[in-house]
Amino acid sequence: MRGPVKHETVQLALGGLKVEQMFTSDDTTTVKTVKIFSPFPLKACQRLIIVNDRAINIAASAGRQQGDYLYSATITLLREDAAVYTSAPVWASVEVE
Repeated sequence: MRGPVKHETVQLALGGLKVEQMFTSDDTTTVKTVKIFSPFPLKACQRLIIVNDRAINIAASAGRQQGDYLYSATITLLREDAAVYTSAPVWASVEVE
């Protein structure tokens, strides 16, 4: 990693949960879209997108698709092979593109 690290912390109204983003302007990044399909509405704590043990985004409602509730989030990864997790219930379907 070259250059100083820009560190931005965003405080969410979710029980004190902090979402952190760390990057430098000359890093190579990968953008992924995470979609969560659920037969029932999900709370914000069930739509967290987690990378490297940190919540980096919350999937927003994107309407309904074939009877399921659809939630979507766009995330930026420093490493393409980074593991992406969600806090979605086991019965929800998750897709990472």
